[in-house]
Amino acid sequence: MYEAKQQSKLRKRVQLAILMVAAMSILAVILYMTLQPKGSKIVTVGDSLPQIELLSLEDEKRTLKAQDGPMLINLWASWCKPCINELPLLNEAQAFAPEVAFVAINMKEDFDKITPMIERYDLTMEVLRDEELAWKRALGVQGYPVSVLIDAEGTIQRIHHGAYTEIDEILKQIADISS
Repeated sequence: MYEAKQQSKLRKRVQLAILMVAAMSILAVILYMTLQPKGSKIVTVGDSLPQIELLSLEDEKRTLKAQDGPMLINLWASWCKPCINELPLLNEAQAFAPEVAFVAINMKEDFDKITPMIERYDLTMEVLRDEELAWKRALGVQGYPVSVLIDAEGTIQRIHHGAYTEIDEILKQIADISS
């Protein structure tokens, strides 16, 4: 008899725990849906270049546009070792593909983190700042670096996750969007 009461109590506790986990899961989904910006959508290959306001190094507002021609947009951060290893390679690739605009978008870092990278690697590509991490959200990025290749019409042709390690890979992908 005593054992049956203990099992009944244990069963009720397990049922209560299951209900609490289910309720917390539902609440988490509701909060996520509520806090997600209205109309936000993850962009993918085939979508148009997102119109995201960025800041130049001079604090001027800048939005990348399809009229800028084919582009390779690279999302990076100074604390990301693969990003830092990739920057000089992108800079070198730009010299071989002057018809493509290379844009390095730093993810929410201060000038004291960005400027040494520009100077160290003598970056000639345009460097912009994403203070709101809007590009990260637009692409659903989980890690850096990420490069987005956009054709002259402003259509995303490729999203490359991870660092480029070979200049030939960059140049081949650029040739695909430039032709």
